[in-house]
Amino acid sequence: MKNLYQVLYGVAGLLFLTVILGGTVTKPVFNNYSVKTLETAGVKKASMDSIDSRIDDMLFSVKKVQLQIEKIKNIFSSDQIDENKYQRTKSEVFVKNIYNPLNELVIIFYRIGFFFISIILFLSAVIFQMIYRSKDLRRRVEKLEAGFAAK
Repeated sequence: MKNLYQVLYGVAGLLFLTVILGGTVTKPVFNNYSVKTLETAGVKKASMDSIDSRIDDMLFSVKKVQLQIEKIKNIFSSDQIDENKYQRTKSEVFVKNIYNPLNELVIIFYRIGFFFISIILFLSAVIFQMIYRSKDLRRRVEKLEAGFAAK
């Protein structure tokens, strides 16, 4: 029983450290769990990327039309058009505004869950340690009583 509560203390401590360091050191662990959970729920990053690429295509076609309008405006002037403004850009509207916040929310839920599990394991370890110490104390008292009764 002594080994049991020591193991429970160790596991509770490791889980607590995992939760506390979840924003930096153990973020990939929580991120993997979160991505798998979202994929199980039907929210796939590939789908979000596909939607984002379609939005980027539409925005690029609008930019091409704007470039043509600027060229038509500048037919009679010698001003140069900055075509860098009209380049294709990756905006990632859905990934940045929907998928990433949802992923972070699931990570927070996992961290809260692991925190409560670590508290439950810690309290279980305390209970097992109290039971062990109580039995050990009873055994020692009985041994002392037997020693005094023999004299």
